Amino acid sequence: MPKLVKSIPHQLGREEAVARIKNAIEKEKVAKSNIVSASTDTWVSDHEMNFSLTIFGYNIHGDLNVGEFDVQIMLDLPVVAVMVKGMIESQLESEIHKLLS
Repeated sequence: MPKLVKSIPHQLGREEAVARIKNAIEKEKVAKSNIVSASTDTWVSDHEMNFSLTIFGYNIHGDLNVGEFDVQIMLDLPVVAVMVKGMIESQLESEIHKLLS
């Protein structure tokens, strides 16, 4: 599976960044319920989350690590997503940057 790894800086501190991310995840589950057929997210510590989701029948697995000054995201993308990996990366970075600004 192709991997996408991204680090996005922020100035919120770990606790505030985690709170915003948790809130956004719950909102997105409702907002994107028409394209996301299954999703799970498990916080394995106060700042690390494992997740998976199925979008249009394709499974995506990932890890998210919230640091004091950045958020690191590691995704395992389906092979079919290789052609749009740049677009996924750009959209992901844009959305998280807005969330943490």
